[in-house]
Parts: sequence; structure tokens; C-alpha cells
Amino acid sequence: MKRIWVWSFLIMVSSIVLIFYYSTDPVHTHSGVPCTFKIVTGYNCSGCGGQRALHLLLHGEFLQALRYNFLIIFFPFFIYLLYVVIKVYILKENNHIPKFMFSNDLGTIVLVIVILFTILRNIPYKPFIYLAPPP
Repeated sequence: MKRIWVWSFLIMVSSIVLIFYYSTDPVHTHSGVPCTFKIVTGYNCSGCGGQRALHLLLHGEFLQALRYNFLIIFFPFFIYLLYVVIKVYILKENNHIPKFMFSNDLGTIVLVIVILFTILRNIPYKPFIYLAPPP
């Protein structure tokens, strides 16, 4: 019974978020969640532009979404990681863990990419300015 409630809740919340970002353009309405890192430091974090990228992805504009935040290419991995966390830690279903698991090396590589992306997108010279989301 717990499984039904967990999955129902997650599907409901995901649907609300997707409908919101599909119907609301963060570029023109400024209705997204502001980035705390950018407010405090003035620099772009690795997630800056992600809400605008999600909106564009939902409208099928993949290349434009990449312009706002190229880390959206990791989106399938984050969905899979969320799935594993729900199965193992929330539902306690250790006997049916999916075959593909993230290794420590893969986690380290992703962390290095995210940190490098954050540093490079804040360098105000070409070609690095193309990593920053458009204003």
C-alpha cells in the first residue's frame, strides 16, 4: 500500500511541475525560482538557466535548451538516480535493484564536470561566454 502512495504522490508532483513549466515561460514571466547562489555571489551556478531549459525542452526546442544549460544532457541520469533512491531508500526494495548502478568513479566524473562547468561559464571571455545562459 505504501508503494501506491509514494508513486502516486511523485507522479502528481511531477505532473504539476511539468504542467507549470510547460505553460509558464520563465524567460518572459520571471516566475521561476530565483537562484540563491547567483543572488549571493553574482555568478552563475551550474543550474542557472535550468528552468528556462526545462521549459524549452517541454516545447521540443532541444538546441535552444542546451543554450541555457547544457547539463540537461544529464537529465535521464538524474531521473534514473531518483528512481533508484525511491526504490532502495523509501520503499526498501533492495531485492530488485536495477542492474545499472552509479559507481563512485562516475559520481566523481559528474562532480568534476559540474564544477568545471560552473567555473568556465563565469569567465567573461569568448568562447566561455557561450556557456552562460542568455540574460
